[in-house]
Amino acid sequence: MPSFRVENVFDCSQLTFWEKVFFDAEYNRRLFYDELHFSEWRELEQKHEEGRVRRWVKATPPIADLPGPLKAAIGDGAGYEERGVFERATNRYEARVKPNVLGDKVTVELAFRTEPIDDTRCRRIVDGTVVARVFVIGGMLEQRMMDDLKRSYEKSATFTNRFVAEKGW
Repeated sequence: MPSFRVENVFDCSQLTFWEKVFFDAEYNRRLFYDELHFSEWRELEQKHEEGRVRRWVKATPPIADLPGPLKAAIGDGAGYEERGVFERATNRYEARVKPNVLGDKVTVELAFRTEPIDDTRCRRIVDGTVVARVFVIGGMLEQRMMDDLKRSYEKSATFTNRFVAEKGW
C-alpha cells in the first residue's frame, strides 16, 4: 500500500496547535487560500462531541503540470471531500478523503498526531496512504497525490510557524 510520512516541528504546544490553530477559521482561510492557493476550502460541518471534534471539509487544490494520462483521467476535477475526527485524549486526527473524480477507485487516508518536544514546541506527524485502483495510471496517480500532499504539508508547516509567531502563542 503506497504510503508516506511527513514530520514538522511547530513553535507551539500541542494544546495550542489543536485548540487555537488547526480548527481556527482565520488560520484555515489564510493557509488554504493565501498560502496554498486553493480555489475552494470550506468547512461544511464541525461538531464538538465529548472528547472529539468531527469535521467535514470540501476543497479544491491547485493542479499544475499534470502528465497527459492523468489530465485525461481527472480533467479539472481535482476537488475532494474530507471527513475527519480529532480525538483530544490522543492528540490524533484521522481523515478519509474522497476525490470528486474517481472517488470509487481512489482511497486516501490520513492520520495526524502531535508529540510534545517541550513546553513551547511540538512535532506533527502525518502518515498517509493513497491507493488508486485505476488501470494503467494507478501508480502514477498515487505517486502524484503523495508528492502533492507532502509538498502541501511542508508549506503548511512554514505558514503555521509564521501564524503562531504573529499571534504570539
